[in-house]
Amino acid sequence: MSRSAYEIRVLGEVPPDLVDDFARISVSVDPVGTTMRAELADEAELHGILEALRREGLVLVDVRREQVYDDLE
Repeated sequence: MSRSAYEIRVLGEVPPDLVDDFARISVSVDPVGTTMRAELADEAELHGILEALRREGLVLVDVRREQVYDDLE
């Protein structure tokens, strides 16, 4: 089984309660914006995060994907 890790960057600061709604997300804030790293099971989770960011009015700067493989059992 594999998951995908995403790096999502937006302008501004993401409200903490928005991130609390999702599991496996780390957040880093810099003077320009917020970078989130999320390990997700599928694209539906990614679209849920992106939709939540859109509802907050945050401007999406970048989304990058990399493959993450779970340990074989």
